[in-house]
Amino acid sequence: MTKGGRLPAFFALLAFVLAGAYVATHLEGAIDTDILSLLPGDARDPVLADALQRASAVASDRIAFAIEGGAPQARRDAATALAAELTATGLFKPSSVDAEGLWKWLFAHRARFLCNDDRERLMAGRGGEISADALRQWYAPMGIGGSALLKSDPLLLTGRLLGCMVPPGMRMMPDASAEIVSGGIAASVYRLDVQDRIAAAIAKWSARPEAHGLILDRAGALFHAAYGAEQARAEMSTIGGLTTVAVLLFYWLMFRSLRAPLIAAAMVLYSLTIGLALTLLVFGRVHAMGLVFGAALIGMVVDYTTYYLITGFDDRARTSAERLAHIWKPLSLGMLTSVGAFLALLFFPVPAFRQIAIFGGAGLVAAWVATLLLTPLVEKGAMRKGPGALAIERSIGRLLARTPTKGAAWSILAILAVSTVAGFMHGGTLDDVRRFQAPSPQLAAEEARVRALTGFATSSSFFLVRGGTADEAAANEESLLANLGRNGVSSSVVWAASRLAPSQAREKADSDLIASRLVAPFLPPLVDKLGGGDPQAYAPPSDASSAPAMPAFASSLRGETGGIYWSIVPLAGGTAAMADMGGMTKDDAAWRFVDPATRYSDLMARYRRLAVYGLAAAAVSTGIFLLIVYRRLSSLKIMLPMTLALIVTPAVATLMGVPFSFFSAMGLFLVVGAGVDYSIFQWEHPADEGKWTRVGIVLAAVMTCISVGLLGLSSVLPVRSFGVTVAIGILLSLLLSPLVRRWGVAGA
Repeated sequence: MTKGGRLPAFFALLAFVLAGAYVATHLEGAIDTDILSLLPGDARDPVLADALQRASAVASDRIAFAIEGGAPQARRDAATALAAELTATGLFKPSSVDAEGLWKWLFAHRARFLCNDDRERLMAGRGGEISADALRQWYAPMGIGGSALLKSDPLLLTGRLLGCMVPPGMRMMPDASAEIVSGGIAASVYRLDVQDRIAAAIAKWSARPEAHGLILDRAGALFHAAYGAEQARAEMSTIGGLTTVAVLLFYWLMFRSLRAPLIAAAMVLYSLTIGLALTLLVFGRVHAMGLVFGAALIGMVVDYTTYYLITGFDDRARTSAERLAHIWKPLSLGMLTSVGAFLALLFFPVPAFRQIAIFGGAGLVAAWVATLLLTPLVEKGAMRKGPGALAIERSIGRLLARTPTKGAAWSILAILAVSTVAGFMHGGTLDDVRRFQAPSPQLAAEEARVRALTGFATSSSFFLVRGGTADEAAANEESLLANLGRNGVSSSVVWAASRLAPSQAREKADSDLIASRLVAPFLPPLVDKLGGGDPQAYAPPSDASSAPAMPAFASSLRGETGGIYWSIVPLAGGTAAMADMGGMTKDDAAWRFVDPATRYSDLMARYRRLAVYGLAAAAVSTGIFLLIVYRRLSSLKIMLPMTLALIVTPAVATLMGVPFSFFSAMGLFLVVGAGVDYSIFQWEHPADEGKWTRVGIVLAAVMTCISVGLLGLSSVLPVRSFGVTVAIGILLSLLLSPLVRRWGVAGA
């Protein structure tokens, strides 16, 4: 490298140092591990998008444990110890906290709210039944008693509200053979650190003497998320180890030197550091799955280094400047087309994919800079032809150097056409998010046991209620609940905020009923019979500011988006029937039935279709770019192998049992970016001078197939489909690259 070229190299190294310092100081706490970030939002309906996020949090933050076996006292001690370990994490809030908040709220509103049954009694003039019930409870052998309650709530209205408003499945009343520990998690259960801290608390409890000989069953979305995350981490560790070994072995076979893989590793570190730094700078955080899918970047980054190292195999002695000149144009074109493919992900409303776009695009530019400015400084022409390079040159390299005959070219196209038709007839698409990963049979069995003991069940489906004001939304929710009651499915409602905070009209009507048809005629006689109590117990409080806050689990069911007030009504059981209930599910201004899994699946299908349009746009953009660079229509022939790979790859994948999904389409974006590189090199170096260049593109393709294709071993469908799609597409792009020669290349 010339003296003038060392200054740019210095700035390239300075950029790496600054990026490394930025990552080191900003990465902690900036990794997003919430799987919900990967789910697509719905820009067409922001209210629904926000409600889906809230509903997922409400449905997932509850966990429950059933402790069985041993003596009753041993179970009680174990339950106390488990609750203590979980609470010590700072993440767990026992159900008793919610129960206390609920009691305070209902007590403060005991003279303003009514259960449906009590409302009907009072409207029918049967308030004496409520008074008689209270008298029986006061004198029952196991009565609740208490002078404070006698003075403040002699009619025991708070207990009546609690009894009717808390669904049976939420009361957590097991049989005598088990102890129950339940509560909520004060953070997203999809975060890896939350899962790890709860798992550590359970493991610590299991090692305590109190837990010996007892059976612990778990229920809650947290444990299913932790199972999936642990499985993914184990797979990534295995796949990462295999990838590292394969890359090192392959590089040694190619270059017969440890310097080559070390240079490649240094270039990967350089590129990933700069890509990660820019991602953190733009977004402030990076999703963990973005880092996983960033494995694709490793293969492409290694490609750039490989193209330069391979130029050292030329039998003629060349300076580093001459070697760079040999690859400058195809390397630059390949980088620009690949960056364009990554940047196409910016158009998808999924934050994680936008992060991948910046991460990948910046990383590839950094790899290009490092290859041109830094690799010559450390390589120094020391590479030697290894047995792998010689074997590739004698076999695949010579195969790629052949110009297919007209008959062979049409035969290849016919085979591809048949394979495509067979694949699309055999397979199909997959958008159902419920099929992306198989659940744990053990967790399913444990959750079934907890449900049998307590009625605990996580809710997923819900009704979304809207209104122009908060009070209108509450009134609409009350209408919904009345409609559900008339259809006999009100028991499927887990919680409803309007039961604890009704509309103004409902609250005034209930207050008037309580005052005129219960308190006025029946409270004075009851107080006389009890020989105590306050006749003014249900008078409005003098200081409204002392009222307790609405319980968090109820207030979380309400929200506001863009001036629209909304609430969610979580459901458990019977939701399949609700989907077809007349007047209950139509998408109107008042309410609509929502099944998140179905909704997300519909969004996945829509984004899959949009991704296909995006792929077409990326291919067209690549063609326009090639026309601008080469200024001749014949340059579009460079697109042929990559275009064929885009069409055939999904069909071949379906024949292998991998249906086409949104994540398959994401993999094809990388095929657009990397696959066209091989044709560009074939176009630029068609004759004998491209002998070692063809070895380089074979090595580059193999590196990409190793680093990304091994993701196809994953049991998680999005990861597996991404890896399989990229591997097939890259392999087809490489093997079809000689077709460029058939339809004319300079010098062919």
